[in-house]
Amino acid sequence: MRTVLYALLALLIWGGAAPAQVRTPVRSRAVPLPPRVTFNNQIVRIFQDKCQICHHPGEVAPFSLMDWENAWLFSPFIKDAVESRYMPPWKPVVGDFHGDRRLTPEQIALISEWVDLGAPEGDPRDLPEPLVFDKDWTLGEPDLILELPADYQPDAEVADDYRCFSIPTGLTEEREIEAIEVRPGNRQVVHHVILFPDPFNQSKALEDAQNDGQPGYTCYGDAGFDTVDFMGGWAPGNRPQQLPPELGQPLAANGSIALQVHYHPDGLGQTDRTRVGLHLRDTPAEKQLGYLPLVNQDFVLRAGDKRAVVTQEFMVPSFLQATIYSLLPHMHLVGREIQLDITIDGKTETVIRIDDWDFDWQDTYWLKEPLFVPPGSTLKMTAVYDNSADNPNNPNSPPVDLRWGDGSEDEMALIFIGFTPE
Repeated sequence: MRTVLYALLALLIWGGAAPAQVRTPVRSRAVPLPPRVTFNNQIVRIFQDKCQICHHPGEVAPFSLMDWENAWLFSPFIKDAVESRYMPPWKPVVGDFHGDRRLTPEQIALISEWVDLGAPEGDPRDLPEPLVFDKDWTLGEPDLILELPADYQPDAEVADDYRCFSIPTGLTEEREIEAIEVRPGNRQVVHHVILFPDPFNQSKALEDAQNDGQPGYTCYGDAGFDTVDFMGGWAPGNRPQQLPPELGQPLAANGSIALQVHYHPDGLGQTDRTRVGLHLRDTPAEKQLGYLPLVNQDFVLRAGDKRAVVTQEFMVPSFLQATIYSLLPHMHLVGREIQLDITIDGKTETVIRIDDWDFDWQDTYWLKEPLFVPPGSTLKMTAVYDNSADNPNNPNSPPVDLRWGDGSEDEMALIFIGFTPE
């Protein structure tokens, strides 16, 4: 039928006479059909859902995916990244968490087809409403912004510079936190950030005592004073998130926060001024969130061992029951796998498993369904390391024995478990 239609069109145009010379076929002169997949129709919607949170101006990603021009420019790289599942970054292969950034096979196929078509822009009328991001803060303007009093220049002579900064909150009454956002001032030298509550302003006394001409004080490994509390922090790849509506974190009146920053100086004399944005609740929370560090500090990873296994267990005591809300696994450079298993009434469940650890993508994972853990339950962390010369991330050539340590080239085996006592 299509051939007959083309013949009728040819008769209408040529008047039924054979052309005296070869002419442009009628089919090629027709208005071409629009491509099936365009940026403005399908692709930008995928980017809005999974990618733009990092790929917008001022964020961590190296280019924006907010508009067609940038997406077209980087389209070959986008195809490679999504087909290999390198992007969007999402490390757990087991676990059901909020904010899952993985693309479906259908979404990957659409992006690949779009790139193969030449990454067409499409009809502007197909564009959805653009997402609007705060130019500075991922979660919007905080209620309270804490920052270093001045730029700090890490010691270029050391591989790892741990510095704590005492920052008063200025609050005259106790409040509760519903979200924390850490903004490293210089991601090239900031290795990680940890926040410690300091209700009695002990960090201020330590800062005054050191008084070496720079803000803060040396605090290798911890905050320098007696505390087991952990408020939150930042590591590469960590995204700030709002707490579930029933949760809050206490913030004392007339107190401070000890902001510990681990610097990995590059020898070029760079400076940093990290900031912390706190979003405060208007009403008291039903529950207060705390953190349990499930940690093993007593291990040796032998040089050349391609699969060194480190474990740690914790049994919930008879006087405690809890609900688990979040998990933050942490290892360093030779880490390869990490998982948490929980045994309740004789039945074991893997709550999270990462089988391709990447130090640059350390996130806090919030369970879609918080997990109630009764007394007598067992939590077991299993961490696997490749301390061989075959590991391209190994910082030592040839490999050396590695132990727990606070240096970048040491190792750690740790999962911060966010929970509420019940």
